[in-house]
Order: sequence, then C-alpha cells, then structure tokens
Amino acid sequence: VHDKVREAAYNLIPDSDKRQFHYHLGKALNSICDGKDVGDIIFLIASLINHGKEWILRDEELSIAFAKLNMKAGKRALDGCDHKTAYSYLEAALSLLPQQHWENHYDLSLRLNFLMAGAAKSCCQYVEAEQMLRKISERCRCFEDKLSSYYLLSQIFLTQGRVVDAYDTCSFVLLQLGETIPDLVAFDDVKTMAKDTLTMYQEVDDDDWLERKMEDETFHTKLQFYTSIAYSSFFCKSYSLLVYFTCKAVQLSLQKGICEHTPLSLLQFTGAVANTDNAVLCYRIAKNALSLQERFDVAAQVPELYNNFYGRFAWRFEPFQVCVNNLRRGFEIGFSSGNNYVGLLCALQVIKTKIITGSNLKSLLNEIDYY
Repeated sequence: VHDKVREAAYNLIPDSDKRQFHYHLGKALNSICDGKDVGDIIFLIASLINHGKEWILRDEELSIAFAKLNMKAGKRALDGCDHKTAYSYLEAALSLLPQQHWENHYDLSLRLNFLMAGAAKSCCQYVEAEQMLRKISERCRCFEDKLSSYYLLSQIFLTQGRVVDAYDTCSFVLLQLGETIPDLVAFDDVKTMAKDTLTMYQEVDDDDWLERKMEDETFHTKLQFYTSIAYSSFFCKSYSLLVYFTCKAVQLSLQKGICEHTPLSLLQFTGAVANTDNAVLCYRIAKNALSLQERFDVAAQVPELYNNFYGRFAWRFEPFQVCVNNLRRGFEIGFSSGNNYVGLLCALQVIKTKIITGSNLKSLLNEIDYY
C-alpha cells in the first residue's frame, strides 16, 4: 500500500519537474550522508544528483564537489569489478568538470582521467583508453606524474597484442629512469647473469631480506616496468633479453628490498631460468614469492602470479589438480578484473595441463567452449 501511495504521489509531479526533483532529493541525501561511509548508497546519491547537471554546471564549487562524488562512486564500482558502472560514473564526473580544470584542479583532473582510462580498458574500449592516457601525458606537469599512465598504456598494448609498442613504452620509461636497455645480450652472458642472481639469492638470509621493504618509490617504478618489459620481450625479442630483464628485476629487489612488484619479478625469473639442475632452488624462490601475497595488496596481479607459478613451474612439484584449480581461478579473476589477456593465458595453461594428465577430451572440449 505504501509503495502505491508513493508511486501515486510521484506521478503527480509534472514530467518537466522530475529531473529537478531527483536532483534536490540527491542533494538532500548527500548532505545527510556527507562524511560518512554509505557503502553502495553512494550509487543512488550520485545517480539522483546527476539529473541536475544543467544546474550543477552553473556553480564551479558544486561542479567540483559532485565530480568528486561521481569519482568516488566510480572507484567503488571499479573495486567491485563492475567496470561498466564505473565507466558511467567516471564519465559523469568528467562531464561536470569546469573548462579550465587542468589548470585550476590539476590533481583531481589527473586522478579522474587516469581512473577513466582504466575503466575504459576494462570495458575493452582500448582506443578511448589510449587517447585518454596520451592526453594525460600531454597535460602532466612532470615526468613522475606520467609514470602510471605509461604503465597502463603498456598493459593496453599487451592486451591488444601490440607487444612491440608495449616493449618500446617500457624501454623509454626505464631509460628515462637511468636504466640500461641493451639491443642484444649474448646467451653466455645471461647464463652467467642468471647463475649470479641465484647465488645472490642464496647469500641473502631469507627471513631478513623478506622483512626489508623497498623505501624509494623510484625503485618500485623501475621494478614495475621491468616486469612489463620482461613480459613483452618474451613475445617480440629474444630469450636472452627475457632472462636479462628478469635478472635485473630480481637483483633490484635483492639489493633494495621487497615491494608489491617483487612477487611477480621472482616468478618471472624462476620461470625463465629454471632447469633440471636448479629446479629445487627455483621452486623455493617461487614459493617464497607466492607467500608475499599476504604482505602486499597484489589482488590485481593474481592472474599473472598464478599463470607464472602454476602454469609454468608448479606442475613439476605440486599435484596437477591444484595447478588446474588455481589456473582456473586466475582465469576468472582476470576476466572479472578486466585483465583479459592474462586470464586467457591461464585458460590455455589449464587446457595444456588437462591434456597432459589425460582428461576426457569430450569434457575438455566443453570447457574450451566455456573459455
């Protein structure tokens, strides 16, 4: 009965006034909830307020306040892997910014445009995401502000199969950060480099090293781009360069401490250099790398971590079913988080492992159709 009464009262409002009614209702809710963690209610508040765009744009202070509100809603949707919803709220937030927002509200503009590019990537709007990231790079006031955009751009290139563009982007950034990017590396040289890196690891007291955090953000960035360039070099360069980049990344962590990019760098390294002679040591390193998940927020990296550990290495030591289950989880997390290309790599590893273990081919074909 109450619902019918409310519906009847709402229908008495002229259609021309309904948008303004929604807007004022949203403003009232926002003022009541201001400063509180309202959870998913933020989506309702932002949606109601967005009905009043024509009135919001007349007041710059309101424009900024409600752009931030929509950005908060978009970020919450991104955290919940609801990429289309995130895209819509972030798009609304951008539309509310005043004309000179880059000049007058630089930090907000940078953050909002980057989130929008990430949402566009997750929605497979790669062209739009790339355009936004290039726009960000043009507007940034310093090279450090461009780094996140360059990294996301490299991931977009990898997702599209543009591995040379991904490699060139990472190479450019690492050179700017003072690293050396060789055109070629002799096989004997990287063989020695890999052996030296394993020795460095053995010489480190694991417990002591695992407690040392990498303090300098510049080294965090270098390690992040080394993991990306290593991945792209696997497809467009040589095995020697792949080993070179993974060794450089691990040596950086061994010297400077661990960070959120250390687990992936260790797993890439063990996957690249493991052989019959060093398999046990590499497995120990890889297990330590996987255990670091508990120390850092690496949820977005889980598909890559599982692809490298369970797909390339763990099958030598762990039950096949454990590998299959975790690779399937990597696939599901990859697709739910917008990391589609790594999710598909996990699926390929599932198929390969099931073929090796003699799975029923008919049921395997159905599983392939699902993927």
